[in-house]
Amino acid sequence: MFTIEEFLRISNQMRDYYAKKIKDSFQEFNFSPNEISILIVLKNNSTITTSTELKVVLGVSKTLISRSVDSLEKKGLICTCIDEKDSRIHHLQLTGECKPILKIIDEEIGKINKTLFNDVSVEEMKSLKQTMSKLQKCVEKEE
Repeated sequence: MFTIEEFLRISNQMRDYYAKKIKDSFQEFNFSPNEISILIVLKNNSTITTSTELKVVLGVSKTLISRSVDSLEKKGLICTCIDEKDSRIHHLQLTGECKPILKIIDEEIGKINKTLFNDVSVEEMKSLKQTMSKLQKCVEKEE
């Protein structure tokens, strides 16, 4: 049987693959693969806004998340905002300066997708999307 652990491991491998491929296109910006992953996650997941959530989603250490967030802040690509209800919580947001970088990331992801999904049929993609939607609905019901 295909376990959730296997699914998450494969998902993390895919994310790492994307980050490494994209990193090659961004050598001039000196991004780490983790910084690229953080930008992608923040762009594509509006509900993920804290370092703790990034740690869980990306499956990396709190120290690595902290170091990467600090670096992205220094580059002016993200900023932190203190939660109005709980001052211990800092929310991460992409800045306007990040938009050109995100556009390049999207273009690179498009190229990677063409290569990666070359041997995957439209039917297989539809089936995967349906399965992922079912899983998402189950999770949302439980939250």
